[in-house]
Amino acid sequence: KDLDVYVFDVGQADSILVSCNGKNMLIDAGNNADGKLIVKELQEMGITTIDYLVGTHAHEDHIGGLDDIIDNFEIKNFYMPSKQYTSATYKSVIKSANNKNLKIVSPKVGDKFQLGSATCEVMSADEQSDDLNLTSIVIEVTHGENKFLFMGDAEIENEEERLWDDVDVLKVGHHGSRTSSSKEFIDKIKPKYSIISVGKNNRYNHPNKEVLNNLEKSKMYRTDRNGSIMFKIKNNKLKIETCCR
Repeated sequence: KDLDVYVFDVGQADSILVSCNGKNMLIDAGNNADGKLIVKELQEMGITTIDYLVGTHAHEDHIGGLDDIIDNFEIKNFYMPSKQYTSATYKSVIKSANNKNLKIVSPKVGDKFQLGSATCEVMSADEQSDDLNLTSIVIEVTHGENKFLFMGDAEIENEEERLWDDVDVLKVGHHGSRTSSSKEFIDKIKPKYSIISVGKNNRYNHPNKEVLNNLEKSKMYRTDRNGSIMFKIKNNKLKIETCCR
């Protein structure tokens, strides 16, 4: 009944694997160039099936490698917002899904599903906005006494639309941009640990200093400094490992 969470170092992009009882959820797959690297990583872990594949929203730094994932693994469930996009990256993902007759499901807020003994709940999924960040699928994963919150590129507007649980681990929204992770939101969820998936010396100057100040009460990990990050829960105890920096 253990839970493993791998935050892959994919530079200025997102890709996260959640595994529990032999069931796997992949949230995003980095940029286009990251697809084959993530495929290799997963294959080396012995993974052949992705039970839940989540493209949080249609920007290239989140769905860029999804076509490679779809082409190389059995996908049981595929979640993406209904908001369509005109980019070549988005069209390539849709083409790979169609080639496998893979149905794309757009989840609703409050939808729940099981990943082994972990419960996953959709906390935000705005299908109507023209700002793709606001359409991000936000997922909370509860395993025993531990809660993880994966924000995609959700922004302050998403943060203000609902009540939130206290969480143990926060995957910080939008790579630490100032448009996410308001002080009010962080004060509500009180994360013990925060993870920022961000590229070294990126042109956006992420993570923002104000956001880092908002997160100062949490133990912070950053892929640009720590490399890939693994959270491992065994017997309700959380262990953290970093790799390759």
